[in-house]
Amino acid sequence: MRKRSMLAIAVAMGMAACGSSTAEAPAFAEAPSEAQVSETPGGESAEPVVAEAPTTDFVLPSYSEEQLAGLPDAPWSSEQVAAGAAPEAVMNAWTAADNRGWCAPLVPSGADGARASALDGGWALEFDEAGAPGIGADGDTCRRCGRSAFGIAGTSMPVDSLNDFETDAAPEPTYADGSATMVTTEGGVASATISVGGQGCVYQVWSFLGEDHLRGLIDGLRVVAVEPQDDGNAFASAD
Repeated sequence: MRKRSMLAIAVAMGMAACGSSTAEAPAFAEAPSEAQVSETPGGESAEPVVAEAPTTDFVLPSYSEEQLAGLPDAPWSSEQVAAGAAPEAVMNAWTAADNRGWCAPLVPSGADGARASALDGGWALEFDEAGAPGIGADGDTCRRCGRSAFGIAGTSMPVDSLNDFETDAAPEPTYADGSATMVTTEGGVASATISVGGQGCVYQVWSFLGEDHLRGLIDGLRVVAVEPQDDGNAFASAD
């Protein structure tokens, strides 16, 4: 299946976000500057993503019992995290995000020291790791700065952007609920592209600490229990 290229999206988002990350709560609703917009491999500026609500219901593709048989339960099918127990950084970022009506907060368990950052149309949560590779404040990758060593973002890309270019077929399911996770490692960073039942957005998780670390993050992902947003968007919980 020839899928739409998701190459290094997580890294690009981290680069765009790092330029506006601060220890204090930033103005997340502001659009990033031109310097913050990620660039294509050829050096041309990519078009910013407009966070419009998906036009279809938040339903994952229908799969047959045979396709789902034997697949494990999705990590996020476990009990949701209470909003009051979620990292303040992600709640601040999500509350101000354009896609808050169709992209619930998703947080890794046991990860402390979250730092929120601006993401065009969505929200992002970054974690620093002293001495680890990451992305410097200037947006360039670094060997030991430890900044944005791993993180997660709720993007403004709709779930159907993961479909095959030619056939529009959805990705093969990874979990018993039809959710899908696609993992790749390139340029020293492991990244995962994720669809979650009940949500209309594509999530991205990245780690400069390796694929094993990334998969550990995925296994610990939980949905934050939030109320529907009265902003004109439909919102579906992960239940």
